[in-house]
Amino acid sequence: MNQQANSLLAYVDPTPRQREFIEAWRNKRFVLFGGAAGPGKSYMLRWSLVLFLVSLFVEKKIAKARVALFCEDYPSLYDRQISKIDAEFPSWLGKLKRGDTKEFVLHEDYGGGAISLRNLDDPSKYLSSEFAASAVDELTRNTYQTFNDLRLRLRWPGVDRPLFLAATNPGGIGHAWVKKLWIDRVFPEELKNAKLPDGSTVDLSPEFGLVRALPSDNPHLSKQYWVDLATLPAHMRKPYLEGDWNVLAGQYFPFEKSKYEIQPPKLERWWPKWISGDWGWKHPMCWHWHTRQDDGKILTYREWWAQEFDERLIGAELGRRSEGETIDAIYLGPDAWAKRSSQHTIAEEINAGLPRGMPQCEQADNDRIGGARLLYNLLKSDMLGISVECPKLLECLPEMIHGEDKELEDVLKVDWSPGHIGDDPYDSERYGIKSYLHTGSLPLEVKVEQRVEAAHFTDPTSEMVFRSKWAVQEKRKMQPKKFGRQWRRPMPRMA
Repeated sequence: MNQQANSLLAYVDPTPRQREFIEAWRNKRFVLFGGAAGPGKSYMLRWSLVLFLVSLFVEKKIAKARVALFCEDYPSLYDRQISKIDAEFPSWLGKLKRGDTKEFVLHEDYGGGAISLRNLDDPSKYLSSEFAASAVDELTRNTYQTFNDLRLRLRWPGVDRPLFLAATNPGGIGHAWVKKLWIDRVFPEELKNAKLPDGSTVDLSPEFGLVRALPSDNPHLSKQYWVDLATLPAHMRKPYLEGDWNVLAGQYFPFEKSKYEIQPPKLERWWPKWISGDWGWKHPMCWHWHTRQDDGKILTYREWWAQEFDERLIGAELGRRSEGETIDAIYLGPDAWAKRSSQHTIAEEINAGLPRGMPQCEQADNDRIGGARLLYNLLKSDMLGISVECPKLLECLPEMIHGEDKELEDVLKVDWSPGHIGDDPYDSERYGIKSYLHTGSLPLEVKVEQRVEAAHFTDPTSEMVFRSKWAVQEKRKMQPKKFGRQWRRPMPRMA
């Protein structure tokens, strides 16, 4: 690095952890920085793009290269990056251009490269673009498909190793796939064993690098910022202050898996049994088998997850997997009742294949918020157990997060992708629980939880008193009514 680049690095004045990030992208192509709040992630992301453009000019004589800095939407782009670039980048470094598209163009002394400032409301609009590097601020706000769309645009003449840089906190729609690649280092087949046209294979996994950073890595934070982080609720404090990726900010079902994960249960002959399913073709279909113990607890004990499975064969397969069991009902999601594979709906095709003795599919209750709250209260009150033989559902539930804006009470809709389980297993479970349990048949514990939730208690003592009171009331309601002997007018005696 020549004197010009060294003086620029001195101006940036990175912390030791930020220097580690710079060294990481000099050696790896896909580098994630952060994992908690406060270490200066956004700052380092924009300055890394400047340093990369200058290094291309100084080391490879590549002038006027173009890189991109992305946020999930324009307000976020302006708040986190454009306004900061306007305030931080000195006039001798270059100029911020504010036309129809925003970009920062370096002075010719620094190579004349440009940082395109873009939002990701529609990533497909960049499919004709080319960038020597792409950087995404708050990567977990985006899907795995967005990551692949951006990765596809990484190319520039003379740049052998274009970069993908990112900074993020835990949480958000992309939490699961980001955690899988950079934290757990579990890679899909296309990244581990891709075949090239010449017959060779390539493994991209060694090119993924993670630089963990915590608030403690930033000496410039104010005391008040530390106070605000430390006083957050546990489900927010752990990811944002401690960088704990096993606690998902915004998680809809914030329960330890051990609370509801069970070993395969011994099914009693007299227990009711029913099936629920969410149909899909390109995106997966998922089916679950349920039962109810004598104490009212629901058990989800079997799972079938598949893609591109001929709907004309689904009915027979459901029958085969239910051999020896008496199935009382089959609840099928609404999509199957609208989409047609021929002159028949998907539901009709499935029903036609069901063996004799199996009930016909009926349309599931699709009350999304009611189903989500019912599932939440069942889990909270230990009235739902999920067998280890339902791995997709057990993977899916912890990754479900609250919706946004007016849909906060709902679970955010998330499609399946190779890097994300999606919400299909959850939808299947929701259909089965909500359709089978009507208000009168809810377990006592769930009825009490619903009343407590609606009351919004702030005083633990009051909550405890009313829990006890309501439990007695609900138990009394569930008891059979007793009727005394009716009074009858005495019959007159015959003379």
